Amino acid sequence: MSTLAEIEMAIPHLDVAELSHLERVVHSLRLRKAPPRRLSAFDLGPLQLGKVLKPLTAEDDLLVEMLDDARD
Repeated sequence: MSTLAEIEMAIPHLDVAELSHLERVVHSLRLRKAPPRRLSAFDLGPLQLGKVLKPLTAEDDLLVEMLDDARD
């Protein structure tokens, strides 16, 4: 029998404190063994940038200019 199968069989018999400890141990080991992650903007929390100084208008939309850019 594999170690993982033995662990899976033992988990239902653990009490709440033991389950909590197991979660912390597994989480800690996973963080240590995982390759380092590159930070992403998705890792950041919401930002407070203050009030809007000037609302965007249709003239501020540059998508058409970007799509039609002839500089390839």
